Amino acid sequence: MIIETREDVVRLSGTLHKNQWMTIKAAANLLLVDHPEGIIVDCSSMQGISDDGAKTFLEAMRDIEAAHSRIIVANLPEQVMTKCRSIPGVRSQLPIADSVEAARASLRAAKTMNSKLHGADSGKRGALLFVPLIAGIDLSYGVTLAQRTANIGKAEIRLVYFLEVVRTLPLNAPMPEQEENATRTLEEVHALANPNLGHVQERVERVREAVDGIVATAKAQNADRIIIGLAKIPEEGEESEKVARLIQTLIKRAHCEVIIARKNQNE
Repeated sequence: MIIETREDVVRLSGTLHKNQWMTIKAAANLLLVDHPEGIIVDCSSMQGISDDGAKTFLEAMRDIEAAHSRIIVANLPEQVMTKCRSIPGVRSQLPIADSVEAARASLRAAKTMNSKLHGADSGKRGALLFVPLIAGIDLSYGVTLAQRTANIGKAEIRLVYFLEVVRTLPLNAPMPEQEENATRTLEEVHALANPNLGHVQERVERVREAVDGIVATAKAQNADRIIIGLAKIPEEGEESEKVARLIQTLIKRAHCEVIIARKNQNE
């Protein structure tokens, strides 16, 4: 097995006969200094892999996630893909991209979406108003409600887009269309906010279920209020059930004040 590094990519060539993560880890740590958002393992030149070799990727996932970074495997040959999927743990935890370009786009999107929040807090400014961004609710009205309840210049409004990842995929799996939509939604909603009516920050949370994610994230961020805006109350169907479950869950489980309001139909 030949291991090479360049920019944010570790390239593997040859056959992976045994678990070589310790060797790859040394190379990866050098890359993570300049690319803390995550790195890519390019497997396009791999010729084969054994059961023990496949465990390399499982150990890689554990170490990178412990460091709060991401690792995305790209260009897996078919025979290597088949072997990885046959190993318990590897199959469910391995984020895979079709190409290095696709993997890099996913890492870049995550860095862009979350860069405005990380390192931005210099201390809590008054109340922290938490506005979830999910399908089925009025995103712009949620921001309007938050700013109406904010003390000018003191409250912090946190916009969080919840990107749902199905359980058949690893939580950090590249999802180009959904990531692009998340970025676009945050940009659109942020543009609606008046910076004079509360300090606005935004980020993306990858979750299995948006409702559970809202409760957990609001508690983790010590939010003072969760604010939900509705353009209307859906009368029936899947969207109605989803909104009803959201409201019921927040009322029962949220640790903080919950504000749910319907937009004036005459506006």
